[in-house]
Amino acid sequence: MKQKGAFSRLSTYMLKHKLLYTVLLLITLFSIVLDLTMAWFLARITDAAVRMDVEAFSGLAWFGGLFLITAGVSSYFSAYLKINISAKIRNELRLDLMNHTLLLPQSYFDRNHSGDLLSRFTNDNQSVGEACGQVMIDLLRNPLLAVASFAYLIYINWLLALICITMGPLLYLVGKVFGKAMRKNSVQVQENMSRTTSFLNDILGSSMVFKSFSIERRLMKQYKGYSDSINAGEQNRGRIEGATGALSSVLGNLTFLLALVIAGYFVAKGSLEVGAMIAFIQLMNYLVMPFSALPGLVASMQQSLGAAQRIFEVMDAPAEVEALPEKQMQHPEFEQLNLSEVTFSYPGAGKLSLNQASLELPQGMQMAVVGPSGGGKSTLFKLLLGFYNPDEGEILINGQTVQGMSLEQLRSHFAYVPQESGLYTGSIRENIRNGRQDASEEEVIEALRQANAYDFVMELPEGVDSEIGEHGSRLSGGQRQRLSIARAMLKNAPILLLDEATAALDNESEKMVQQAIRKLMKDKTTIVIAHRLSTIQSADVILVMENGEIVERGNHEELLAAEGRYYDLYNSQLEQEETEGKEERSTNEEYGDKQGALLTPS
Repeated sequence: MKQKGAFSRLSTYMLKHKLLYTVLLLITLFSIVLDLTMAWFLARITDAAVRMDVEAFSGLAWFGGLFLITAGVSSYFSAYLKINISAKIRNELRLDLMNHTLLLPQSYFDRNHSGDLLSRFTNDNQSVGEACGQVMIDLLRNPLLAVASFAYLIYINWLLALICITMGPLLYLVGKVFGKAMRKNSVQVQENMSRTTSFLNDILGSSMVFKSFSIERRLMKQYKGYSDSINAGEQNRGRIEGATGALSSVLGNLTFLLALVIAGYFVAKGSLEVGAMIAFIQLMNYLVMPFSALPGLVASMQQSLGAAQRIFEVMDAPAEVEALPEKQMQHPEFEQLNLSEVTFSYPGAGKLSLNQASLELPQGMQMAVVGPSGGGKSTLFKLLLGFYNPDEGEILINGQTVQGMSLEQLRSHFAYVPQESGLYTGSIRENIRNGRQDASEEEVIEALRQANAYDFVMELPEGVDSEIGEHGSRLSGGQRQRLSIARAMLKNAPILLLDEATAALDNESEKMVQQAIRKLMKDKTTIVIAHRLSTIQSADVILVMENGEIVERGNHEELLAAEGRYYDLYNSQLEQEETEGKEERSTNEEYGDKQGALLTPS
């Protein structure tokens, strides 16, 4: 998208507030009149002083007081309306960006860093808001003030006015010369800030990791590199703006001094009054200031348009649905799930993640999927949930292809329990109700009971209203996972997807979670990705996946009897668990001997 396109789209937001902009424009025009009135007032004061007209000062004093009050009121409403418009547009952009972000497919989030998206919601949004308020009005006000001042200067002395206006084209050329460099620099600074935000997003969300690995110094070095890149860009911007401002100032002051010398000459000759000269000096400020500020305003606008471009890039990304779904369908009919020779590869991956995978899952069956990392297990879940579409083959529910269903209808068939609990900042009640938003208080409590979470929740100071922190940081891993199970229970979908739900838990927590899972699986059709094979021995069917292919299938006894890949995985894991058990017993015995020695009297 080009800058012009960004401004055109941004103008659609501004047009929503055309009434406010109209009032603000009228106030702006009135403020220009007040500025010119100040020049006139200075001329009258000076002329009265030169004439020694004492009586004139009484009326001028009253006029000055009224002028100050009027100017103050005008300044207040101008500042208020600028901030008001800016805040409204920022809010609308945030909401539209969030609405579209929620509509984006999973593939977009797989490709783009969450920190970069966060930067567009915050830094870029703030920059655009400033452009729509302060910067936009100043870009209108300054040229109008310059034109009005020029007209007044012509009234005072046309020759002086012509001398002053010569700096306009010169300053325009300055802005033109440095504008391209400003635009390039602003985009670079924004990209550097986006990368830094992404890095911060990773670091601030993993404090236990960087502390446990003692990598603070390395992270500080990395952050310094990111921060230095921002600093270098901002210093470069300072050099560009400094050169622009310096050249603008030199040209402006040169013109001002030239006009001032000529004005003084006219006063000395008697062809120009002293008051007119004072008014001329004030008007020169109004003429020089807008042209001098113009390059900086253009730079700010370019930066803001670059920020708008980054926001609209997200809004232009293809959405997976046209509108946010309503609450999901409850208790859809389910008879059978089929995969027919499904093949899939991630865009740009260069290899297949699933290769002609086929399976049948009738109602009530419990299916387990095992295999090494990268075998295609999680990809299978992503296809079932409609995050991606198969490159070849079909996925059918009750004989209907999932491509023929709405995503709302498709996903209503599944309750998903991820390896990471996927909880959000907020209360326990809010998180549980994400399973079903219209659930009653009694249903929430029952889901907590079924998930073995009720007791620990009730022990918290505020019970179900307790805040859980970022991603549930105030809870243990087992507690978070039980809340995730309660959320799935409340949804009560016919097919349950369990993605290594106990992989990261200790033995005690795993027992509690496994009990909750068994309750959740009751009367459900289930597909479970398992890392501990001992937990899925009772599954009706076990699929062994490697390199995107289903290499074996059968129940636990059949696969062991076949002495194939499952047999190797099972025995390898069994040996590992026995070794770990022996080491743990040995450690406990050694610890007990040491304690006994300490307690034995010498």
